[in-house]
Amino acid sequence: MTAFGERGLLLLREEGAMTRRHWLRYAASSMALLPFLAKSGFSLVGHSGGGKNSGMAPKLLETALLSSRGRFLHWSPEEERYWFFTARDGLDRFRKLAETHRDVCDFLELACSATGLPVYAFRMGRGPKQIAVMSGMHGNEPTGPRGVLAYLDALLNGTKIFDTQLDTRRIFEAVTLHVFPLANPGGAQRFSEHFPDSWHGTWIPEWTPENKEKFFAEANEPNHFFYGSYVKKPPMRFTPEQIAEWDATGNVLGSSLTDDGLDMWFDWDDTHGRQTRALKEVLQRVRPAIFADFHNFMYPTEVFAPTVYSTGTLAQQESELALALQHAWASQKLQFRDCPPRPYTKPAEKYYEDYWVHQLGARVLIVEFNGGMLATEGAEYEPNAGQRALTRRESLASAFFAVRALVDRAMDLPS
Repeated sequence: MTAFGERGLLLLREEGAMTRRHWLRYAASSMALLPFLAKSGFSLVGHSGGGKNSGMAPKLLETALLSSRGRFLHWSPEEERYWFFTARDGLDRFRKLAETHRDVCDFLELACSATGLPVYAFRMGRGPKQIAVMSGMHGNEPTGPRGVLAYLDALLNGTKIFDTQLDTRRIFEAVTLHVFPLANPGGAQRFSEHFPDSWHGTWIPEWTPENKEKFFAEANEPNHFFYGSYVKKPPMRFTPEQIAEWDATGNVLGSSLTDDGLDMWFDWDDTHGRQTRALKEVLQRVRPAIFADFHNFMYPTEVFAPTVYSTGTLAQQESELALALQHAWASQKLQFRDCPPRPYTKPAEKYYEDYWVHQLGARVLIVEFNGGMLATEGAEYEPNAGQRALTRRESLASAFFAVRALVDRAMDLPS
């Protein structure tokens, strides 16, 4: 646990009992820092409860840093550069990066969320092989978008990251890379309002019954409110009337949902969501040879392949790609489920995007990065005494090296 996460939560408990919903609201604001700061003897300047920086920690008098977050976090250089706290901040970083490289990067706004946040797409390179990477489908899954940002910085700016330099010229000659860095910006913004550094591990690092409820409630409500369970079941799509009833309780939609109240994971057959529809239109035009979708969950990091729909050469190539990701993680001493790759479970009702993209002829990988704590139950749970939760930096590195391994291995596969 970070310095603030450990001590700050203790101080919050000292201030008096709070309900889960009140705690989430309190933790979402900069005011959550005040008990810690007051007892630590810090003075505040320029603090505001609103505006575009309201999700950030207040500025400290003693520091010349642009933000005070380093005071509360064990913050590596990679985290400082790429771990954006809010979706709005991340979207701004993606936009500025693209605008700096208009000569080699096509940058599009595919759609907007219901709250007006853009869904961006990058297209880079001129090679014959089309590769697509998508992340941020669920707003409570922060690793993918930040790892993708790190990779794009290395690719476009030549930045050396995690002691790794990319061969941009070779990549651009071999592939055309399509990146959809944050598919659900509205959900990601709500996540940052509940978990101010957009990392579960700071706030609920242990898989206890209480933290499990917080985890699923923050992500999936109003599922429990209407159906009595936090478990997602198709179609995982709430009507405007249901959303209005939920809003009337003083709560907001779970961060795994879009602003329209649906889970994109279940939206690839009878598509209703504006973001899903826009992504499908692009993918239909591009028809990528390789498609990877980045997620988080609280099991060890894992890449799922081949799909349950793949056979023959396609299944073999998906497995080879998955093994390339595993090798990259192992070479960096990053923890993951070190077993032969396995398919993602076939749904009983609706199909997921792996089936839909597979129909385009793509090799498909679903990648789940550990998100800061380890679940001790569930469909994918496997007891493993050697496993631990990843740190935020390790999770970021896992996503960066996943993109790198995917692109490098893809260059050796037939189109």
